Amino acid sequence: MPLDVRVAFAGWHLRTPFGPGSAEIVRALREGRAAPARGLPAFPGQDRGDLTAAMDPADFTPSPSGLRTALADVARPAQAALSMPDAWLVVGTSSIFFLGEYMGSGPEWLGSCGDIACDLAQDLGLERAPLTLSTACSSSANALLLAAQAIAREECPSALVTGFEALSPIALNGFRSLMLLDPRGCRPFDRHRVGLHLGEGLAALSLQASSLKFQDPRAVILGGAHVCAAMGPAGQAPDADAMYAVMTEALRTARCEPCDIVAIKAHGLGSTESDEAEAAAVRRLYGSPPPVTGLKGTLGHTLGASGALETAAFLACLEAGFVPPTAGFGEADPALSMAPLRKPLAARPGPYQLNFFGFGASYVSLVVGFES
Repeated sequence: MPLDVRVAFAGWHLRTPFGPGSAEIVRALREGRAAPARGLPAFPGQDRGDLTAAMDPADFTPSPSGLRTALADVARPAQAALSMPDAWLVVGTSSIFFLGEYMGSGPEWLGSCGDIACDLAQDLGLERAPLTLSTACSSSANALLLAAQAIAREECPSALVTGFEALSPIALNGFRSLMLLDPRGCRPFDRHRVGLHLGEGLAALSLQASSLKFQDPRAVILGGAHVCAAMGPAGQAPDADAMYAVMTEALRTARCEPCDIVAIKAHGLGSTESDEAEAAAVRRLYGSPPPVTGLKGTLGHTLGASGALETAAFLACLEAGFVPPTAGFGEADPALSMAPLRKPLAARPGPYQLNFFGFGASYVSLVVGFES
């Protein structure tokens, strides 16, 4: 649906392997650097050669109390930007599937993963019943979309969207079994790409109707769409038609034409099939595409957190005056007929399209307006 009420980003905060806040991740994205590699716990079956973008243990302790503290620390600065306290908390993550094992608290903890959002709402003093979404890699992107739609329908005055992901043996071994891990790190759209590397992080973004005049918003959600294209086992493969459909619908809801888009933040998974499908969808929609970039070469693939984390990081780069280059990209793939940015591009006002494509064909595309 069109967002007849402009939904503004009132603020955001994030915590990545580069540390808390935006400064270091913005610097790394500008320079096209990958996250620092750190040692991991002794996960069952782990190949010690696996490359991961792991958090500094000083910033994130892998325990239920550590997660609760880290989420509150990330959410409070974003919450402080809201002019009204009655925010709706929407949490997006795919970690609920394996947090019990990762945290070492036993399988019984899996049954109470909804308590994460309830605990966070309590810590933040939010009285509305929170919601947790888990749609694989599009989880927190769906959370942003759902929260924006609720504000546009005047179902809530403001929303606080939080995404988080912790590295886990299930995710690591699962992607290895699919032969989707690249020992050199994610290389979006590169000719020699073979997959991804996993990352972890947390982000929170506050949303509010821009008509409330709490500030002069520099970024607003103009529109967005979700398509779930899973049709049995075949639905697990990247679906170029569904990617095209969700991008087209996002532009329609934003009342934008392809020629209006300044740049695209691609999903940029780095796998052969996914990048082929996304490039085909972009070419079909745009013909001659605008500049394209991907962030996973720097952040790693943060799965359910990627919607919130990559949106916050991308907005921070725009505020710093640039569209980031694509870390990991080195050589264009002639089969794609599309190459992402190699160098930073000066940001300019206008709409940007942000893609988040989840495993199992849960696809989200957002159109974000930026004013310099």
